[in-house]
Amino acid sequence: LASELPKITRRVLKKEGLDELFAFQEDFLAPFGVRLTKQPVVGGSVQGNKWAGEKWLTLYFAQLFSPAGLFLDLRSQNFSVENPDFTWHPTGFWTKFGEEFRQGLLKVYEGFYLEDDRTYFEGLASIGLTSAAWPEEDVRKLGDLFKGQFGSALHEEMHFDLEHFKQSIFKTSDFLLQKKVKISKDFLYLGIYLVTLYSSLEETREKLPAREIYLRVRSAYSHS
Repeated sequence: LASELPKITRRVLKKEGLDELFAFQEDFLAPFGVRLTKQPVVGGSVQGNKWAGEKWLTLYFAQLFSPAGLFLDLRSQNFSVENPDFTWHPTGFWTKFGEEFRQGLLKVYEGFYLEDDRTYFEGLASIGLTSAAWPEEDVRKLGDLFKGQFGSALHEEMHFDLEHFKQSIFKTSDFLLQKKVKISKDFLYLGIYLVTLYSSLEETREKLPAREIYLRVRSAYSHS
């Protein structure tokens, strides 16, 4: 985190790279009805707004397919979410994952939601969470721990609880410390991205069809 602070400061305070990513994401996200604006918006209560929750999940997955980078701050205060308008005022907090990490992360989601263990574990290795030198038992244990953030009801709608997510990450982190795994800086940004997502989804208090939304986004972008 300390090594990344100068870059984060330039992006958040000086808006470094904001215009270029904004222009790309504006077109990239348009097919899903996500409208970007450089003007501040007035956020409101999203409790009971399932439509907004589904839009946030769609936005989360869609940005992972973006090769140009992604805006990280998905807190509800940056959105105007009155159906049919889902309008986002991105802050200057953005990143661009390393391509191996991004592709590996997509493999993790694909393997999980398609129930394809081979792809799932290939993804975990690509993002640096497992090693070929590990015993199979440890690889499986890490895979099970990491699945904790996805919830247990794969084919049912999921309730997003920030505290549950944090506990899942703590358990994963403890195991990684035991295995002396050095994770990349991309995980710092992924963690922020996920926490801000969960924060907004928790506000809705709605259960959401995460697998269905992921598959919809994957279908739109996987062959683009």
